[in-house]
Amino acid sequence: MPKKYHIHPKATPLDLEYVCKFKIVRGENCINCGKCTKVCIYEAHKRRKDDPRKMADPNTVVCRNCFRCIQECPRGALEKSLDNDFTNIGGAFWKPDMLISLWKQAEDGKVPVSGAGYRGPFTGTGFDSMWTDMSEIVRPTRDGIHGREYISTSVDLGRRLNHLTFDTNGQLASKVPDTVDLSIPILFDTPVDNLISNVKVALVKAAAEINTCIIMPAVDITSDVEEYSNNIIPCLAPTEIDTYKAVLKKARLVSIEYSDTVLNDFPGLKEKIKKLSDALTIIRIPAMKDVEGIVAKLTHSGAEIIHIVADYRGQELNGSAGSDRRLLKDIIRAVHLRLVEDRIRDEITIIASGGIAMAEHVPKAMLCGADLTAIDIPLMIALGARVYEEPEKLLILPEGLAKIPLPIITQRMVNLMAAWHSQILEMMGAMGIREARRLRGETGRAIFFEEIDKETFGRLFKRREAVSV
Repeated sequence: MPKKYHIHPKATPLDLEYVCKFKIVRGENCINCGKCTKVCIYEAHKRRKDDPRKMADPNTVVCRNCFRCIQECPRGALEKSLDNDFTNIGGAFWKPDMLISLWKQAEDGKVPVSGAGYRGPFTGTGFDSMWTDMSEIVRPTRDGIHGREYISTSVDLGRRLNHLTFDTNGQLASKVPDTVDLSIPILFDTPVDNLISNVKVALVKAAAEINTCIIMPAVDITSDVEEYSNNIIPCLAPTEIDTYKAVLKKARLVSIEYSDTVLNDFPGLKEKIKKLSDALTIIRIPAMKDVEGIVAKLTHSGAEIIHIVADYRGQELNGSAGSDRRLLKDIIRAVHLRLVEDRIRDEITIIASGGIAMAEHVPKAMLCGADLTAIDIPLMIALGARVYEEPEKLLILPEGLAKIPLPIITQRMVNLMAAWHSQILEMMGAMGIREARRLRGETGRAIFFEEIDKETFGRLFKRREAVSV
């Protein structure tokens, strides 16, 4: 049995202020009895160091919203209210609670918990309309985090064979294509242009530490990250191949921006890259209206890896406004089913990105038909970035980030991935799936709200519409 893959988290506070959901205020009627220090297991309440007779201001950052201090205070001196910053950040997709959860996971690398429990809706749009089959969670051996069973999260990137052929002597005649193995079904994607130097280097170092890769514009691959060439996927347009020959020679994977030229002559493009490097080729395709047809054509032409990129909220990029735009889960399912219909699904690796915001989105995307995912914005949230959706996308990095030491920035991203890896293990264990590769296309392990809603109420509503007409 191979050695178990493990990401090593380390508590790494970031000396930058971030948004808190609630603001705790200690009133003037506080008698400094210290009851709140005894009932709060998260140490949000402490006595002042300079004068232990008095209580210090509450530390909202560590609060997990259990409200026990509010209930236990004998004088009712503590008050909690929603913080103004909390109500302003995020939007319909990047909800404020989501941003805070990602921040906390980057802090300690642990699975997030909330003392107040989950009191929100049990369905929504996109991946929130999927429920996974957790029927195996009742078995005591299904415990991937604590190591009582072996669960593999590794995935392979590259073209696969539909079948093997052997010669008359029983020797393998098929040429097995090269593949790249990753220990976790997550790639890093460069989230913004013109990243400051220490963040760029930290992204690369974190990717190397967890044995994955980062997709990075070729122009950004400078001498300060060259030593991690095995973990860098240069991204460039077909016309830039000759410009970045030196970069391609060191790469294991290369990402090519989609264009009509790529679609019409992929074999020629592949041959051109092959003369310069042994790198496997990823075609980066925007999630367009007919993306499934494009993916099928490229696969028939010999494509190895396809990267489907939705917008930052996991929606179709050039679809109609509003509800007519497909969501990433539906795009992936359409692509997967088209390839299955053409009997070529096993020949291609599909990467999905855009709107992958939480750990549970990774296995859900794979259940829809992806082989692995790529993430970007969550890595920046781990470093204190704020996301605003209205009136347009705005990603604001904290001003003091350039002064934060490189090891701290790197460790916070490693911590985030440690927390995500633990959650993926939990979901796979609860579903009874021991290999991440088996997640792909296993829609029987998921329930889709739209399908249940249609099956349960669809005929009833149609019958009523018919009667009213």
